[in-house]
This record gives sequence, structure tokens and C-alpha cells, in this order.
Amino acid sequence: MTTAKPATKATRRGTSARPAAAPPGSPVAYLLHIELRDARPKIWRQVWVDPAITLRKLHAVVQAAMGWHDAHLYGFAVPGPGRAGRYWGAPNGQRFEPAAARDGDLFDVEPSNDDARQPLNGLLHAPKDKLLYLYDFGDDWEHVITLAQIQPDAEPRPRLTGAGGGCPPEDCGGVPGFEQLRDDWNNPDFPDRAELLDWLAEMGVAGEPGSLDEAGWQALAKSVARLQPKPRAKPGPKPAAKRRPGSAV
Repeated sequence: MTTAKPATKATRRGTSARPAAAPPGSPVAYLLHIELRDARPKIWRQVWVDPAITLRKLHAVVQAAMGWHDAHLYGFAVPGPGRAGRYWGAPNGQRFEPAAARDGDLFDVEPSNDDARQPLNGLLHAPKDKLLYLYDFGDDWEHVITLAQIQPDAEPRPRLTGAGGGCPPEDCGGVPGFEQLRDDWNNPDFPDRAELLDWLAEMGVAGEPGSLDEAGWQALAKSVARLQPKPRAKPGPKPAAKRRPGSAV
């Protein structure tokens, strides 16, 4: 029997978390540290965002930064003590979800909140404040979002500045399934290895599950950058008024 070798340790990629000194009067930005809970080695991202971004738009940022495909339901929650430190333990009043995820709240005394109406800076106020993000109500990929820094920033946002570890494939069974997937990939004697490699290829995973190479890092950074608002075009000079033919000069 061949013993599966441990997965390669995640490599940190990206630039320094602290941007260049911003000019006076630059708007304040939030640096968020996003970590996939219970994953080992750690899978994490660092991204700069506008403090007033809505949770609905933050959902798009997390999807792009992690490498998810936005194929399942999601929700945010403010963590509390004990059982409330997990998404499903948080009371409905502390959860923020899209309408499709709130359909089951019809008979609840306290429904969850609309994520499209909640700005991030209404929940995170100081460094170390945390927010939970759950993706896929089945595989239950729970992410812990921590406010790492607050400072002036003149660069475009959202902006990915750091990452470690590759995103798990969709629909692999959550963290336990992902761990088993890595063990199977690292086991050359796994009986269904050919089928496993074919499935991973269909899911867009070319190398070892959980790895992040330079090409993968660049793809994530570009995906996040696509969410940046397009700069407004500056109005050009007004065209000269045309005179009526035959009028006096």
C-alpha cells in the first residue's frame, strides 16, 4: 500500500499589503483578509475594497478573488460567541442573504437581511472586526473575512494584493471532500486516478488541487480588477454653434 504524500504547502503570491503613500485627501480603503475556514494548508486572499461596498458586491469580489464560479447560494453573517461563531449558528437577524436564500425564512419570526442593502462599513468598523461568508449551502465553504487595515488609498479598487493556496474545485464535498481529493491525487495507486484527472480537467484544475502558480495568481488578480468601476470619460469641448445660412456674420 502506497502512502499518500502531503499536499504541497501553499505559496504566498502578490505584492505588499501596504500600498504606496496616497496623496492627501485620498479616500479611505479597507484591506480585507479572506480565509477559507478549516482548510489546511491555509487558503487565503488579501483584497482592497471601498468601505461602503455593499455585501452583494462584496460577494462578487470574494468569488473573483478566491476563484469560485458563482454557481451556488451564499450569505454573510456577523459572528457571535459559541455556536454563533459559525454561519448556521448565527441568528437570522445577523445574517445577510440574497432573496433566493431567504425563501426559507417565511415562517421564521426574524427573517434574514437583504445583502444588497447592507454596506460593509456598517458591520466592520475597526481592524480585527470579522464577517462570515458562506458559499454553497451544501458543501458549506465558510470564509472568515477580517478587516486588516484602514488607510487612504488612491489606487483602483477592488484590488487583489496577496494570495495563498488554490481554490478547491466546485462540488467536491466541502473541506472534508477536498482533503480526500488531495489525498487521492497524491496517491499514484488510487484505482480511479484516470477518472479523477478527467473530472479535475473538466473543473479547470490542471495541477495539484490546492496549488496556486503564477499564472493562477495573475488570473485571480485580473478577475478582481474587472470589477473596478470604469473611469468616467471627461467631457470634451462643446462644438461651435452653427450659423444659419445667409445670416449676418
